[in-house]
Amino acid sequence: MKKASKKVLNITLSLLLGAVLLGGVFHYVGWENILEEIRSLRAVGILSLAGNVFLTAVTWVVGWWVLLRAYGIVIPFHRVIGARLSGFAVSYVTPSLYFGGEPVRALIVADSSSAPITRIFATIVVERFLGGLSLIFFILIGGFFAFMSPQVTHIEKQAVLIGVPFISFWIIIALIDFAGDFKWISRIIRSLGRIFTHWKGGLERAANKVAETEDEVYNAFTKHWRATLLSLLIQLVSNLLVYVRPLVFFYFSSHTILTFPQLSLVFTLNIIMSTVFWFTPGGLGTGEAALIGIFALVGIAKDGAVAFSLSYKFFELLVVAIGLVYVSHKGLGRMWHRVRGSSRNSD
Repeated sequence: MKKASKKVLNITLSLLLGAVLLGGVFHYVGWENILEEIRSLRAVGILSLAGNVFLTAVTWVVGWWVLLRAYGIVIPFHRVIGARLSGFAVSYVTPSLYFGGEPVRALIVADSSSAPITRIFATIVVERFLGGLSLIFFILIGGFFAFMSPQVTHIEKQAVLIGVPFISFWIIIALIDFAGDFKWISRIIRSLGRIFTHWKGGLERAANKVAETEDEVYNAFTKHWRATLLSLLIQLVSNLLVYVRPLVFFYFSSHTILTFPQLSLVFTLNIIMSTVFWFTPGGLGTGEAALIGIFALVGIAKDGAVAFSLSYKFFELLVVAIGLVYVSHKGLGRMWHRVRGSSRNSD
Protein backbone atom coordinates (compact mmCIF):
# COMPACT_ATOMS: atom_id res chain seq x y z
CA MET A 1 0.00 0.00 0.00
CA LYS A 2 2.85 2.32 0.86
CA LYS A 3 4.49 1.58 -2.48
CA ALA A 4 1.25 2.35 -4.34
CA SER A 5 0.80 5.57 -2.37
CA LYS A 6 4.34 6.61 -3.22
CA LYS A 7 3.66 6.06 -6.93
CA VAL A 8 0.47 8.13 -6.73
CA LEU A 9 2.38 10.88 -4.93
CA ASN A 10 5.14 10.89 -7.57
CA ILE A 11 2.63 11.09 -10.41
CA THR A 12 0.71 13.85 -8.61
CA LEU A 13 3.87 15.90 -8.03
CA SER A 14 4.99 15.46 -11.64
CA LEU A 15 1.50 16.46 -12.81
CA LEU A 16 1.68 19.62 -10.72
CA LEU A 17 5.13 20.34 -12.12
CA GLY A 18 3.81 19.85 -15.65
CA ALA A 19 0.86 22.15 -14.96
CA VAL A 20 3.20 24.85 -13.66
CA LEU A 21 5.44 24.52 -16.70
CA LEU A 22 2.45 24.59 -19.04
CA GLY A 23 1.18 27.71 -17.26
CA GLY A 24 4.58 29.30 -17.85
CA VAL A 25 4.37 28.39 -21.54
CA PHE A 26 0.87 29.93 -21.77
CA HIS A 27 2.14 33.12 -20.15
CA TYR A 28 5.11 33.25 -22.52
CA VAL A 29 3.16 32.53 -25.71
CA GLY A 30 -0.27 33.92 -24.86
CA TRP A 31 -3.22 31.58 -24.57
CA GLU A 32 -5.34 33.72 -26.92
CA ASN A 33 -2.81 33.17 -29.73
CA ILE A 34 -2.78 29.43 -29.04
CA LEU A 35 -6.58 29.20 -29.17
CA GLU A 36 -6.62 31.19 -32.40
CA GLU A 37 -4.19 28.71 -33.97
CA ILE A 38 -6.38 25.79 -32.91
CA ARG A 39 -9.55 27.50 -34.20
CA SER A 40 -7.88 28.03 -37.57
CA LEU A 41 -7.87 24.26 -38.12
CA ARG A 42 -11.60 24.30 -38.75
CA ALA A 43 -13.66 21.09 -38.81
CA VAL A 44 -11.76 19.31 -41.57
CA GLY A 45 -8.42 19.95 -39.88
CA ILE A 46 -9.66 18.72 -36.51
CA LEU A 47 -11.06 15.58 -38.14
CA SER A 48 -7.72 15.01 -39.88
CA LEU A 49 -5.86 15.22 -36.57
CA ALA A 50 -8.34 12.84 -34.96
CA GLY A 51 -7.97 10.46 -37.89
CA ASN A 52 -4.21 10.49 -37.58
CA VAL A 53 -4.30 9.60 -33.87
CA PHE A 54 -7.00 6.96 -34.47
CA LEU A 55 -5.04 5.27 -37.27
CA THR A 56 -1.89 5.35 -35.14
CA ALA A 57 -3.73 3.52 -32.36
CA VAL A 58 -5.01 1.00 -34.91
CA THR A 59 -1.45 0.21 -36.02
CA TRP A 60 -0.42 -0.35 -32.38
CA VAL A 61 -3.23 -2.88 -31.89
CA VAL A 62 -2.85 -4.69 -35.23
CA GLY A 63 0.96 -4.85 -35.02
CA TRP A 64 0.78 -6.56 -31.62
CA TRP A 65 -2.21 -8.76 -32.60
CA VAL A 66 -0.18 -10.18 -35.51
CA LEU A 67 2.54 -11.27 -33.07
CA LEU A 68 0.06 -12.70 -30.57
CA ARG A 69 -1.51 -14.85 -33.30
CA ALA A 70 1.90 -16.01 -34.52
CA TYR A 71 2.77 -17.15 -30.98
CA GLY A 72 -0.51 -19.05 -30.70
CA ILE A 73 -2.02 -16.64 -28.18
CA VAL A 74 -5.62 -16.36 -29.34
CA ILE A 75 -7.87 -14.06 -27.32
CA PRO A 76 -10.89 -11.94 -28.34
CA PHE A 77 -9.83 -8.98 -30.47
CA HIS A 78 -11.60 -6.50 -28.20
CA ARG A 79 -9.35 -7.66 -25.35
CA VAL A 80 -6.27 -7.07 -27.49
CA ILE A 81 -7.54 -3.53 -28.07
CA GLY A 82 -8.20 -3.04 -24.36
CA ALA A 83 -4.82 -4.43 -23.33
CA ARG A 84 -2.85 -2.36 -25.85
CA LEU A 85 -4.66 0.88 -25.05
CA SER A 86 -4.42 0.23 -21.31
CA GLY A 87 -0.67 -0.25 -21.64
CA PHE A 88 -0.38 2.97 -23.60
CA ALA A 89 -2.51 4.84 -21.05
CA VAL A 90 -0.39 3.76 -18.08
CA SER A 91 2.83 4.58 -19.94
CA TYR A 92 1.42 7.97 -20.93
CA VAL A 93 0.50 9.10 -17.43
CA THR A 94 3.61 7.62 -15.83
CA PRO A 95 6.60 10.00 -15.89
CA SER A 96 8.70 7.58 -17.95
CA LEU A 97 7.87 7.06 -21.60
CA TYR A 98 7.32 3.67 -23.32
CA PHE A 99 7.71 0.99 -20.65
CA GLY A 100 5.48 1.77 -17.66
CA GLY A 101 2.36 0.07 -19.02
CA GLU A 102 3.88 -3.12 -20.46
CA PRO A 103 3.20 -5.30 -17.37
CA VAL A 104 -0.40 -4.08 -17.42
CA ARG A 105 -1.14 -5.30 -20.92
CA ALA A 106 0.69 -8.57 -20.22
CA LEU A 107 -1.55 -9.12 -17.19
CA ILE A 108 -4.73 -8.40 -19.20
CA VAL A 109 -3.75 -10.96 -21.85
CA ALA A 110 -2.66 -13.52 -19.26
CA ASP A 111 -6.04 -13.17 -17.55
CA SER A 112 -7.81 -14.60 -20.62
CA SER A 113 -5.14 -16.93 -22.00
CA SER A 114 -3.48 -20.13 -20.82
CA ALA A 115 -0.21 -19.18 -22.55
CA PRO A 116 2.88 -18.88 -20.33
CA ILE A 117 3.48 -15.36 -19.08
CA THR A 118 7.00 -15.49 -20.54
CA ARG A 119 5.51 -16.03 -24.01
CA ILE A 120 3.11 -13.13 -23.56
CA PHE A 121 5.95 -10.89 -22.42
CA ALA A 122 7.96 -12.03 -25.44
CA THR A 123 5.31 -10.65 -27.81
CA ILE A 124 5.47 -7.32 -25.99
CA VAL A 125 9.28 -7.24 -26.06
CA VAL A 126 9.30 -8.02 -29.78
CA GLU A 127 6.62 -5.42 -30.51
CA ARG A 128 8.47 -2.70 -28.59
CA PHE A 129 11.75 -3.73 -30.17
CA LEU A 130 10.27 -3.56 -33.69
CA GLY A 131 8.92 -0.14 -32.82
CA GLY A 132 12.44 0.96 -31.90
CA LEU A 133 13.85 -0.60 -35.06
CA SER A 134 11.37 1.30 -37.24
CA LEU A 135 12.19 4.43 -35.25
CA ILE A 136 15.84 4.14 -36.25
CA PHE A 137 14.82 4.34 -39.90
CA PHE A 138 13.30 7.79 -39.38
CA ILE A 139 15.72 9.22 -36.84
CA LEU A 140 18.76 8.36 -38.96
CA ILE A 141 17.24 10.33 -41.83
CA GLY A 142 16.29 13.14 -39.46
CA GLY A 143 19.69 13.06 -37.80
CA PHE A 144 21.37 13.56 -41.17
CA PHE A 145 19.23 16.59 -42.00
CA ALA A 146 19.67 17.98 -38.48
CA PHE A 147 23.44 17.70 -38.70
CA MET A 148 23.52 19.32 -42.15
CA SER A 149 21.03 22.09 -41.40
CA PRO A 150 22.53 25.58 -40.92
CA GLN A 151 19.58 26.54 -38.69
CA VAL A 152 20.57 23.96 -36.06
CA THR A 153 22.97 25.33 -33.47
CA HIS A 154 26.23 23.66 -32.53
CA ILE A 155 24.81 22.54 -29.17
CA GLU A 156 21.75 21.03 -30.85
CA LYS A 157 23.96 19.22 -33.36
CA GLN A 158 25.95 17.80 -30.46
CA ALA A 159 22.70 16.56 -28.90
CA VAL A 160 21.78 14.86 -32.18
CA LEU A 161 25.29 13.45 -32.54
CA ILE A 162 25.02 11.93 -29.06
CA GLY A 163 21.31 11.04 -29.00
CA VAL A 164 20.93 9.31 -32.37
CA PRO A 165 23.92 6.94 -31.97
CA PHE A 166 22.94 6.26 -28.33
CA ILE A 167 19.39 5.20 -29.23
CA SER A 168 20.59 3.27 -32.29
CA PHE A 169 23.34 1.49 -30.33
CA TRP A 170 21.01 -0.07 -27.76
CA ILE A 171 18.46 -1.14 -30.37
CA ILE A 172 21.21 -2.78 -32.45
CA ILE A 173 22.59 -4.49 -29.33
CA ALA A 174 19.09 -5.82 -28.62
CA LEU A 175 18.80 -7.04 -32.23
CA ILE A 176 22.07 -8.96 -31.96
CA ASP A 177 21.10 -10.42 -28.57
CA PHE A 178 17.58 -11.49 -29.58
CA ALA A 179 18.36 -12.71 -33.09
CA GLY A 180 21.42 -14.64 -31.91
CA ASP A 181 19.77 -15.94 -28.71
CA PHE A 182 22.85 -14.96 -26.71
CA LYS A 183 20.82 -14.43 -23.50
CA TRP A 184 22.93 -11.47 -22.39
CA ILE A 185 20.20 -10.13 -20.10
CA SER A 186 19.69 -13.36 -18.15
CA ARG A 187 23.45 -13.83 -17.92
CA ILE A 188 23.84 -10.36 -16.40
CA ILE A 189 21.14 -11.16 -13.82
CA ARG A 190 22.88 -14.43 -12.90
CA SER A 191 26.21 -12.65 -12.55
CA LEU A 192 24.58 -10.20 -10.15
CA GLY A 193 23.56 -13.22 -8.06
CA ARG A 194 27.21 -14.15 -7.69
CA ILE A 195 27.99 -10.64 -6.49
CA PHE A 196 24.97 -10.13 -4.22
CA THR A 197 24.88 -13.57 -2.62
CA HIS A 198 22.09 -12.60 -0.22
CA TRP A 199 19.67 -12.38 -3.19
CA LYS A 200 21.21 -15.21 -5.19
CA GLY A 201 18.12 -17.43 -5.08
CA GLY A 202 15.74 -14.70 -6.20
CA LEU A 203 18.06 -13.48 -8.91
CA GLU A 204 18.53 -17.04 -10.19
CA ARG A 205 14.77 -17.52 -10.45
CA ALA A 206 14.43 -14.17 -12.19
CA ALA A 207 17.23 -15.11 -14.61
CA ASN A 208 15.47 -18.37 -15.47
CA LYS A 209 12.23 -16.51 -16.28
CA VAL A 210 14.11 -13.94 -18.35
CA ALA A 211 15.92 -16.74 -20.20
CA GLU A 212 12.55 -18.30 -21.08
CA THR A 213 11.38 -14.95 -22.44
CA GLU A 214 14.63 -14.58 -24.43
CA ASP A 215 14.02 -18.01 -25.99
CA GLU A 216 10.51 -16.95 -26.94
CA VAL A 217 11.81 -13.68 -28.43
CA TYR A 218 14.36 -15.68 -30.44
CA ASN A 219 11.43 -17.57 -31.99
CA ALA A 220 10.26 -14.29 -33.52
CA PHE A 221 13.35 -14.31 -35.76
CA THR A 222 13.18 -18.01 -36.59
CA LYS A 223 9.76 -19.69 -36.30
CA HIS A 224 7.66 -16.52 -36.60
CA TRP A 225 9.78 -14.40 -38.94
CA ARG A 226 6.93 -13.71 -41.38
CA ALA A 227 4.71 -12.30 -38.65
CA THR A 228 7.68 -10.39 -37.27
CA LEU A 229 8.34 -8.84 -40.67
CA LEU A 230 4.67 -7.92 -41.09
CA SER A 231 4.60 -6.35 -37.63
CA LEU A 232 7.73 -4.36 -38.50
CA LEU A 233 6.03 -2.99 -41.61
CA ILE A 234 3.02 -2.00 -39.50
CA GLN A 235 5.35 -0.26 -37.04
CA LEU A 236 6.87 1.69 -39.94
CA VAL A 237 3.38 2.87 -40.88
CA SER A 238 2.77 3.83 -37.24
CA ASN A 239 5.90 5.98 -37.07
CA LEU A 240 5.11 7.44 -40.50
CA LEU A 241 1.78 8.67 -39.14
CA VAL A 242 3.60 10.40 -36.27
CA TYR A 243 6.21 11.70 -38.70
CA VAL A 244 3.60 13.54 -40.84
CA ARG A 245 1.69 15.05 -37.91
CA PRO A 246 3.28 18.51 -38.29
CA LEU A 247 2.47 18.43 -42.01
CA VAL A 248 -1.20 17.67 -41.28
CA PHE A 249 -1.56 20.30 -38.56
CA PHE A 250 0.13 23.23 -40.25
CA TYR A 251 -1.39 22.53 -43.64
CA PHE A 252 -4.87 22.99 -42.20
CA SER A 253 -4.02 25.72 -39.67
CA SER A 254 -1.95 28.03 -41.91
CA HIS A 255 -1.63 26.24 -45.29
CA THR A 256 2.07 25.78 -44.54
CA ILE A 257 3.64 22.74 -46.19
CA LEU A 258 6.68 21.46 -44.35
CA THR A 259 9.30 19.79 -46.52
CA PHE A 260 10.74 16.31 -46.05
CA PRO A 261 13.97 17.62 -44.46
CA GLN A 262 11.95 19.84 -42.10
CA LEU A 263 9.70 16.96 -41.05
CA SER A 264 12.76 14.75 -40.51
CA LEU A 265 14.43 17.41 -38.38
CA VAL A 266 11.34 17.96 -36.21
CA PHE A 267 10.71 14.23 -35.80
CA THR A 268 14.25 13.37 -34.72
CA LEU A 269 14.68 16.27 -32.31
CA ASN A 270 11.26 15.59 -30.82
CA ILE A 271 12.13 11.92 -30.21
CA ILE A 272 15.39 12.89 -28.51
CA MET A 273 13.72 15.58 -26.38
CA SER A 274 10.87 13.24 -25.42
CA THR A 275 13.35 10.60 -24.31
CA VAL A 276 15.20 13.09 -22.13
CA PHE A 277 12.38 15.27 -20.78
CA TRP A 278 9.42 12.88 -20.37
CA PHE A 279 9.29 13.31 -16.57
CA THR A 280 5.75 14.66 -16.37
CA PRO A 281 2.55 12.78 -17.35
CA GLY A 282 2.18 12.99 -21.12
CA GLY A 283 5.22 15.26 -21.27
CA LEU A 284 2.93 18.02 -20.00
CA GLY A 285 4.66 21.38 -20.09
CA THR A 286 8.06 19.95 -21.00
CA GLY A 287 6.88 18.83 -24.44
CA GLU A 288 5.38 22.21 -25.28
CA ALA A 289 8.49 24.08 -24.16
CA ALA A 290 10.75 21.79 -26.21
CA LEU A 291 8.60 22.07 -29.33
CA ILE A 292 8.81 25.87 -29.28
CA GLY A 293 12.55 25.59 -29.86
CA ILE A 294 12.29 22.69 -32.30
CA PHE A 295 9.67 24.30 -34.54
CA ALA A 296 11.54 27.60 -34.49
CA LEU A 297 14.24 25.83 -36.54
CA VAL A 298 11.76 25.31 -39.39
CA GLY A 299 10.17 28.77 -39.20
CA ILE A 300 7.08 27.91 -37.13
CA ALA A 301 6.03 30.52 -34.54
CA LYS A 302 5.81 29.64 -30.85
CA ASP A 303 1.99 29.84 -30.73
CA GLY A 304 1.77 27.36 -33.61
CA ALA A 305 4.18 24.96 -31.89
CA VAL A 306 2.19 24.94 -28.64
CA ALA A 307 -1.14 24.67 -30.49
CA PHE A 308 0.24 21.69 -32.42
CA SER A 309 1.26 19.92 -29.21
CA LEU A 310 -1.98 20.59 -27.33
CA SER A 311 -4.20 19.62 -30.28
CA TYR A 312 -2.63 16.20 -30.71
CA LYS A 313 -2.37 15.77 -26.94
CA PHE A 314 -6.14 16.26 -26.66
CA PHE A 315 -6.86 13.33 -28.98
CA GLU A 316 -4.16 11.21 -27.35
CA LEU A 317 -5.83 11.85 -23.99
CA LEU A 318 -9.07 10.44 -25.42
CA VAL A 319 -7.17 7.22 -26.19
CA VAL A 320 -5.66 7.35 -22.70
CA ALA A 321 -9.12 7.74 -21.18
CA ILE A 322 -10.37 4.64 -23.01
CA GLY A 323 -7.38 2.66 -21.76
CA LEU A 324 -7.76 3.81 -18.16
CA VAL A 325 -11.50 3.09 -18.13
CA TYR A 326 -10.84 -0.41 -19.50
CA VAL A 327 -8.13 -1.29 -17.00
CA SER A 328 -10.12 0.11 -14.07
CA HIS A 329 -13.16 -1.91 -15.18
CA LYS A 330 -11.11 -5.12 -15.31
CA GLY A 331 -9.37 -4.44 -12.02
CA LEU A 332 -5.63 -5.03 -11.85
CA GLY A 333 -5.87 -6.61 -8.39
CA ARG A 334 -8.52 -9.14 -9.42
CA MET A 335 -6.63 -10.06 -12.59
CA TRP A 336 -3.35 -10.46 -10.69
CA HIS A 337 -4.92 -12.90 -8.19
CA ARG A 338 -6.57 -14.94 -10.98
CA VAL A 339 -3.38 -15.14 -13.03
CA ARG A 340 -1.29 -15.98 -9.99
CA GLY A 341 -3.78 -18.68 -8.92
CA SER A 342 -3.90 -20.29 -12.37
CA SER A 343 -0.11 -20.32 -12.64
CA ARG A 344 0.15 -22.08 -9.26
CA ASN A 345 -2.42 -24.67 -10.33
CA SER A 346 -0.53 -25.34 -13.56
CA ASP A 347 2.64 -25.91 -11.52
